[in-house]
Amino acid sequence: MSRFAAEFFAQSPALLYPIIALVLFFTVFLVVIIRVMRMSASEAEHNARIPLEEELEVPHE
Repeated sequence: MSRFAAEFFAQSPALLYPIIALVLFFTVFLVVIIRVMRMSASEAEHNARIPLEEELEVPHE
């Protein structure tokens, strides 16, 4: 990397946004993984059956 680019990126406040986005992504990812790992078997069974349940007919206007 050139000296100009290295200095630009070292002083650029715009680099804060991708770092915040990365931290936010991993935080949400870890929360979802932890929630799934702590889910009870009955809750997992209920969630697995959701696509197979009959849907109520909603009349279209």
